[in-house]
Amino acid sequence: MNLEAGNCPKCHEYLLLKQNTPFLVCPKCGETISAQAANAIVESRCADANQINSIIAECVALEMTYGPDLPFMLLSKVVSNFPHLESPAYLLVKLSGYDAGVVYDYLKAFANTKSDPMNVPWAESFLDNCLDYQMIDAADLFRNYVHNKVRKEKQAHYLNLIDELVKEYTAKSDNPNSTKWLLTLYIVSSVINIAMFPVMMLLSGWLSQKLDFYYIINIILGLVVVSAEILLIFVHHKIYGNRLSISQTERLLMVIFMCSMVFAVGSVVMGSIWKITL
Repeated sequence: MNLEAGNCPKCHEYLLLKQNTPFLVCPKCGETISAQAANAIVESRCADANQINSIIAECVALEMTYGPDLPFMLLSKVVSNFPHLESPAYLLVKLSGYDAGVVYDYLKAFANTKSDPMNVPWAESFLDNCLDYQMIDAADLFRNYVHNKVRKEKQAHYLNLIDELVKEYTAKSDNPNSTKWLLTLYIVSSVINIAMFPVMMLLSGWLSQKLDFYYIINIILGLVVVSAEILLIFVHHKIYGNRLSISQTERLLMVIFMCSMVFAVGSVVMGSIWKITL
């Protein structure tokens, strides 16, 4: 069910409104109100810079009374209207339960902004809740955040923690054979996947003279090839572990490989329809 935030024009209590519902009865005052008018009040308040502190205070109270959904909607509107205000952006992170996507957006917006630690008293609590393997791909942003937000006497602690997480996360991927074997796998697999089209047509032409259900062989062969490539990627990851960044060459070859897998699956169908008989 799609919901949006509203504010009753009669009693000025916050409400959760069903989208596309024109009128509703306010559960607080019992008056029939316009959903559009209730939503317009919220939109107006969240776009008013003078109302931001009041809205933040209301969101804290609303969270304790009704849970995070309603204050999350309100703060999302505030952050959308005032993307350079850090306090509501952090509260949005907190209300999301430190969701990885919301955390990354917050870091991207504010990690490089220098602040007096007294003005960001939540900085250490934020790091304590977010520094784990799930967010380690944002290690550089976390380092900048520590330098720009955290008290000097605590910076070494958090920087060491980030370094330890990165080291544990990428311990095996630093092996030079990791990239070499992965690029080889991408190139060889891409060639095989593209070559499957003519192979399937030739195989169909030969098998169609001997079998009625010749295309079943093509399906089995296609599944074996694709499954073997996925298995090799999995084995590579188990042997060489995780990676934080990749080169442009590796990114290009990875995209070609992924596209070639779609080509390989399509060749099973088209190769069974278009036959080459020698």
